[in-house]
Parts: sequence; C-alpha cells; structure tokens
Amino acid sequence: MAVYLVLAAITIALGFFVDSKVEKYDKSFFEEPNRSRGRAFNKLIYILIFFLLFAVSSTRIAVGGDYWSYTSIFNLLAQNRDKSVATEFGFNILVKIVQHLFGYDGKQYIIIFAIVAFVTILLFIKGLDELSEDFAISFAMFMLLGYYASSFNSIRSYLAFAVAFYSVRYIFKREFWKFALLVLLASTFHISILIVLVAYPLGLIKWKPWMYAILGVFSASFLIIPNVYRRLVFLIYPQYENTIYDTGEVSYTNIARCIGVLIIAIILYKKVIKDSEKNRFYFTMNIFATVIYICCSFLPVVSRIGYYFNIFQIILVPILIDAIPKKWVRIVLKVLLIACGFGYYIYFLYSSQFNGTRLLPYFNWIIN
Repeated sequence: MAVYLVLAAITIALGFFVDSKVEKYDKSFFEEPNRSRGRAFNKLIYILIFFLLFAVSSTRIAVGGDYWSYTSIFNLLAQNRDKSVATEFGFNILVKIVQHLFGYDGKQYIIIFAIVAFVTILLFIKGLDELSEDFAISFAMFMLLGYYASSFNSIRSYLAFAVAFYSVRYIFKREFWKFALLVLLASTFHISILIVLVAYPLGLIKWKPWMYAILGVFSASFLIIPNVYRRLVFLIYPQYENTIYDTGEVSYTNIARCIGVLIIAIILYKKVIKDSEKNRFYFTMNIFATVIYICCSFLPVVSRIGYYFNIFQIILVPILIDAIPKKWVRIVLKVLLIACGFGYYIYFLYSSQFNGTRLLPYFNWIIN
C-alpha cells in the first residue's frame, strides 16, 4: 500500500505547483514571455507527474484482478485463435503488432500493458489540463477517488474511458467529427464507450423542465422493466450475461457522491452553472451518473458505465468550492476534501484485497 500512498502524496504535491490561471494556449514566447514561461513550467510538472504514474503502472506485474486473464488472451491471439477471445478487434490488432515486433515468447505482455498505460495516463492528464480550472484539486480527486489505481484493471475499458474524457475538448469546440472519430476508434478497444456518442452531446443542451420530466420517466423505466434493458444490452455484449460481472451490485459510495455533488450544484446553480455551458455539461453528466447508479444496478459492471459520467465531478467540485465567497472556507473545504480523500483511498486499496481487484500487494518486474 505504501507505493500507492507515496505516489499519491508526491504527485498531488506536484499538482499544487501547476498554475491553472495560465492560458491553455499561449502566443509565442516573444509576444507573451511571462505566460509562455508559466505554460512551460506547467508542462514540466505534467511531465513529472506523468513519469511517476507511468513508472508505477507500466512496471507492475501480477497486479490487477484480470492481469493474468489478459496474458491468456495474448497467448490465444499469438496462436491466431481470435474467435476464442471476447476482446474487440482494435485491441487484438494492437496485441498482434506488439507480438510481431517483439516476439511471441510470452514476455511481450509487459510491453502491451506499458503501451496501454502510457496512452491512458497521457489522455487523462491532457484532459485535466484542458478542462480543469483547478488542476491541483482535480488531480487530487483523480488519484484519491481511485481512478488511477482502477486503471490497473479492465485496461481496455479504462483506455476507452480516458479517450472519452479527453474527447470532451472537441465537444466544447463544436468539432463533433473529431469527437465522433475518437470515440469510434476507442470503441474498437471497448464498445461501452459508444454510449457517450449520444450522452455527451446531450450535455450541451440547456435543459428545460419538460426535458428533466422525460429523463425522470425514462429513468423510472429502468426500475420498472429492467429485464427488457438487460436483453438489449446482452444483444450487444452477450459474454457478460450470467458471469461473475453480472452481479447486480449497488454502488452506494457512488450514489452518495453523485447525490452530494448534485445537492451542492443545485444550491449554487444560478451562480455557477446556469450561465456557463461547460458547467452545465458537468452538471448534466452528474445527473446521468446519478441515474445510472440508482436505476441501472441490473447492468453488469455498472460502475464502468457510470465512470464515463461521474469523472466530471473532479472538474465540477473545485469549481463549486471556488464559488464560495469566503477564502478561509474554500481553503478549509479543500483541505478536508484531500484529507477525506486519503482516508477513502486507504479504504479503497485495502478492500481491493477482497473484492477481486487485487491492487495489493504491489509487485513490479524491476525489483520483485
């Protein structure tokens, strides 16, 4: 556990050196030297954070509940037994390219895990840089809520998840073809990402009361006719039906988080959300996450779907805190947020020994 806690402490501390007030895209150094220096310093911090996260993720071995399951998939693909695996063709192609370049001796899986970790972490950091108005707090939440550590499991879905998070930049720029292209490409690694093709553009709409009423009726239908939706889901993803993933578990922690953020956002709605398209988007994504966690527990691995939406809490929460007028209150809330976050992170890591995610003990191929 010490590896994860030390990593979190160091990278979160580095995050506080990032100046989120520096413009994302500067003019040349000669036109705006001070801003360019600030941007260069921010990039240096991002590189340091990336290197530390990547080092721990890419060198792990036997860490993650599905680590050895993936190595079995790699072996089957090496034997051209593509029909024996349930992974998407884009992921299969990546595996075969690595095997072709580095051999079939059974050790190439280390490189495959490293490549996926590289892209996943890079996209999350770039997404945070692009979207967050307070990188330090957003990054702290990213680490302490377990998003980073969870990427050690379900590497395909987390790669798609990172792509979805990063792709929002194109939603705000109205470059929908780039957004769609990225999502479709990522769907060749994990098909679950296709849900954002509809959901994320809906976040740009300025919702009216009658729209929320329709959403309420639609949400209620999940509770009334869950078996109908299950049949639809398993038409697309039959391999999950009646498996260890098809448990119907309810994530009370995620429900509490979503409701808590929703209440605070409603209180500050007029001040923070109403007149800001980006903040309305984050608010709507939190509503979608609330619906999914409350009404869709019948879906297998529902948390993986919910992550596509509740990830924006790490962007919205710092915005809500910064809207509080009194500085000392903002400081106290941020300190409490990080302190409680570390408490939750310790619990999250400890419970991984028993819930199948197996983040502990941590081993890597360098010293173990």
